[in-house]
Formats: sequence, structure tokens, C-alpha cells
Amino acid sequence: MNKEPETYEELIRHKRCVDLTKHYELSMEELEQIYNFLETYPQAIIFGSKVGLTLKVSDKPEIQPIVINAKCIDSAIDGLRLSNVALTLIPHYVPSSSGGYSGGSSSNNNNNNNNNNNNNNNNR
Repeated sequence: MNKEPETYEELIRHKRCVDLTKHYELSMEELEQIYNFLETYPQAIIFGSKVGLTLKVSDKPEIQPIVINAKCIDSAIDGLRLSNVALTLIPHYVPSSSGGYSGGSSSNNNNNNNNNNNNNNNNR
């Protein structure tokens, strides 16, 4: 990333790497490593988690994945997927606070309806 982008492809790769710094703490050396990896392997994919980035080439299993310990600084995401084609953010998942067993409400409604029907029949 020390050089200026000369092609549209290089410009997009550069922009995605800069965007990566909005979500992860990365040194310039790590950022350069990511850029060069994407440049060297056009089919490369980078998977991000809360604690790091994994640089991988899925169609070349002989190339060992590279792991970069990088802290995710964006609490709105749980990770990301970056390639030469796209940057996809994985939004942070917050489980529902209602939780637990919710089947009782339907049962209670049925009981109330039955009770109302019985009371109406007794009043006739």
C-alpha cells in the first residue's frame, strides 16, 4: 500500500484495505501484508472475527492460511469477509431478550376462551 494505485483493480483493493482499518486495529505492516496477499492470490478470502483475521486461498489447499491477531474495534459487527470482489460485514447478533418458553400464551388464551364459553352456556 506504499505505492499509488495505477489500475481500477488496485484502487478498489486499496479502498477495501483502508475500509478494513475502520473495523480492525492493524499496523501498516499487517495492512501491507493483506494488500499483497490479495494482489498475489486473486481468489483469496479474508475472514474476520472478533479477535483476528485469517487470510486464506480456498482453491489452493497447499497454501497455508495466515492468521493475523487483530482486535475488532467495531462493536456493530461480529466479523467480516473480504476478497477482491467484495467486503461483507457480519452484523453483531444480539439474542432476543424474551427468550424462554412462549407456548403458554396460546394455551392461556384457549383456557380463557373455554372459560368464557362455559360461563355463557351456564347463563342461558
